[in-house]
Amino acid sequence: MAQVGRILIVGGGIGGLATAGALLLAGFDVVVFEQNHELREEGAGVGLWSNAMCSLDQLGAGHMIRKSCTPLRTLAGSNAHGKTLSLVNLDDLGPEFASAACSVVLRPVLLAALAERVPQSSIRTNARALGVEAMPDRVQLHLHDGSIEEGDLLVGADGLYSIVRPLVAGPDSVRYSGQTCFRGIAQIRPDEPGVLREVQGAGQRGSVCPVDDQTAYWWTALNAPCGAILPPEDRKTFLLERYKGWPYGLEAAIASTPSASILQNDLFDRPPAITYTRGRLVLVGDAAHPTTPNLGQGANMAIDDGIVLARCLRNSPTIEGALQEYQRERLPRTRMVVQRSWSYGRMCVWKSPFAVWLRETSVRLTPGAVLKRMLSEQILESVGTL
Repeated sequence: MAQVGRILIVGGGIGGLATAGALLLAGFDVVVFEQNHELREEGAGVGLWSNAMCSLDQLGAGHMIRKSCTPLRTLAGSNAHGKTLSLVNLDDLGPEFASAACSVVLRPVLLAALAERVPQSSIRTNARALGVEAMPDRVQLHLHDGSIEEGDLLVGADGLYSIVRPLVAGPDSVRYSGQTCFRGIAQIRPDEPGVLREVQGAGQRGSVCPVDDQTAYWWTALNAPCGAILPPEDRKTFLLERYKGWPYGLEAAIASTPSASILQNDLFDRPPAITYTRGRLVLVGDAAHPTTPNLGQGANMAIDDGIVLARCLRNSPTIEGALQEYQRERLPRTRMVVQRSWSYGRMCVWKSPFAVWLRETSVRLTPGAVLKRMLSEQILESVGTL
């Protein structure tokens, strides 16, 4: 085991709490610093695939997720006229997919499940990080109240706009996908229980994702200038106009959602980093590999990061060796997901009739073997045991 005393984690979101839970199970002393007055997760729903569920089971949180939602084992894609372009039943892909599924869970439920694994004494809220000072033998975290916390290792789990990332990966910029995203939770019976379907049109798309028999998480993404955020009271009217007549329950889901609870955010990522660690600093989750949500792997990768980091620190005799092993394990897969998600998203902004026809044709003609390989890479690659 690496000789690590106190580990400081900046950020109390999904990645920070998953990492804290894994490190505590591995026998380390951990403190999480969250800038908000309470632990909270912005957003509506999140899809958890088989890889993340394996990690959540190891954290002891998987049962809370399973009892809150229905697993989805049929994946479908269609156009805005209702024509199905792709349809995959995971049962048909072979025995390795026997337990594969997507569990769409409400984000507060996931955060609560992770928070249960971390004692309150290990979490400090209202603790906004202003800066980090890294020294050869320790790290210092400067907080907004003027206090300074010291530790042997600092984990940056502070998201897309991480203050830790520039110290590790160097300066870079966010890149805008060209689309803005609306999300909501509708208390309705989903039209297609057990089916995860994405509907695509000209420069816009959407999905109604069943959570349980009476609840659906829906999202839309459409072309828009960066920063064109609508007032909450205008969002429902805007969306009902843009998605009028769309199939598979999307229009009804939007109509059933209170205007004030419809969320909007532009879709950003960062170009894939070439390193996740420097000295006694290490990145996890969106601080390391912020991704557009097109492959549904953002939260999944953050949870997996925690398992791998804890295992590496437990199994290596040195911090340096542990962090290098963590990077060796996580860098190739996470970089691949970020870039593959970005590339997929570039096709989703296409608007011309020819471009839309080309995209739909490519989806229809994708060989089953190729689709199976891609799904295997994205949802079956468990990071292993803690």
